[in-house]
Amino acid sequence: MTNQVCEKGYRNKPLSDEQKASNREKSRIRSRVEHIFGFMEMSMNEMYIQCIGIKRATAIIGLMNLTYNMHRALLLTTQNGVQWMLTLDSELNC
Repeated sequence: MTNQVCEKGYRNKPLSDEQKASNREKSRIRSRVEHIFGFMEMSMNEMYIQCIGIKRATAIIGLMNLTYNMHRALLLTTQNGVQWMLTLDSELNC
């Protein structure tokens, strides 16, 4: 298991170029994962799993992941994905 925490520079001891590159890679991965969880929390009832049993919870989480992947694929394949999302959002808020 590798350390995935960004390193910090201190006074009179700045980060080396290698440490900066490592932090950049870790931040890139972390931001992608956080955006996915943010989407799930904002649009999927804040990811509350209200069931009993690890198998049911695993199935629900799997379906949530599938839903996110389908939504992402739709946005990426739709030519006007952003416009489609704005239209859908305005329809849901009415």
